Amino acid sequence: RDRARVLHNQVVIVEGDFVRSISPVEGFDLPNDVLIIKGGGTKYLVPGLTDAHVHLEEGAEQLLKLFVAKGVTTVFNLEGEQRHLDLRERIFSGEVVGPTMYTSGPFTNEPRIGTPQEAEAAVRQQALLGYDFVKIHGNISADAYRRMIDVGKEVGIPIVGHAPKNLSLSHVLGGQVSIVHAEELIYTGFPMLEESNLEVVASQIAAAGMWVTTTVSTLENNETQWGTIDGLEERLASRAVSYIPQSLRDRWAAPNNYTDNYASERPQIGRMLDFLQPMLRALGDADVLMLAGTDAGKPVMVPGFALIEEIEALADAGLTSFDALTAATSNAGRFVREFVDANASFGTVTRNARADLILLDGNPVVDLSQLETPSGVMLRGKWYDRDALDRMLAEVELSR
Repeated sequence: RDRARVLHNQVVIVEGDFVRSISPVEGFDLPNDVLIIKGGGTKYLVPGLTDAHVHLEEGAEQLLKLFVAKGVTTVFNLEGEQRHLDLRERIFSGEVVGPTMYTSGPFTNEPRIGTPQEAEAAVRQQALLGYDFVKIHGNISADAYRRMIDVGKEVGIPIVGHAPKNLSLSHVLGGQVSIVHAEELIYTGFPMLEESNLEVVASQIAAAGMWVTTTVSTLENNETQWGTIDGLEERLASRAVSYIPQSLRDRWAAPNNYTDNYASERPQIGRMLDFLQPMLRALGDADVLMLAGTDAGKPVMVPGFALIEEIEALADAGLTSFDALTAATSNAGRFVREFVDANASFGTVTRNARADLILLDGNPVVDLSQLETPSGVMLRGKWYDRDALDRMLAEVELSR
């Protein structure tokens, strides 16, 4: 497979929403009356990023610009309502500036889903309404779980989510198509945090075709504020949070879901974080397919900024920079093609792919920090240069 190969001195032609051709610059005659974006032979063009786990709260329209300003051109919203279906269409039509969105419906778990009949009804309803995924969040009976999986396959909607803690790993591997937090594997596969069977379990996950969304930075964020306000206040003081509306910052402030926990539990969260590093390396060695996600929208994960943190956290955990980038680009496109829309093409700089692109001053495979300040972002064929991205950030800050 292609491993971080750079094509030098290329011309990329975009028509409408899609890349139409890629050719060597030498001898290429540029068409007349087109916008020419010059890289000067020194910049790098990479695919737009995908955050595969976000939560778009009320008033998310302005925050969508934060994703775009950081090069995030696609998101998976994993707790949806009718307003998210409406927002998805408004983004697609161009009425709202924001990343292409795929969304689940409301959570499916006990007590709202108690029987196989209730599970079937929930899956059929979400498929009928037009959601892209069904998300499990919490415990569910084995019979209801199996019915949910079977009906999902029947109606063509993928089941994703947390790994129900009341079910075994074998149940989960025979069911949903993805686990949306890597640490969920700890609860079902490694409750004692033992590394001795990492290789075996990673091979089982790979053989099952299970996808794993990493969310390492999410657990790091949670650990800093688990049972304490000190880490929370430090994160709330960051520059990234200055773009967040006061109403959302108030919801993030103490007490929140994390500060309300017992401080005595915090060391265990730290041990889980330590375990994630060898676990992710084992998953990578076994060729488990991974997606980069962040829980953006939850305290204190800032849209757009959080995904850059996540990619860097994956590299810190032992993945190569290329594999960390792959989790945030081409893997997401592959996942959507396999489970949601067979005609979708994004996450690569290739002919006929959606024109979601980032222009960088340096090679991110060599230096991931290049992602932090893109020279420009193309979103479904529309170009935003650095000045436009800065204006976008300023608009968000002024609208708080």
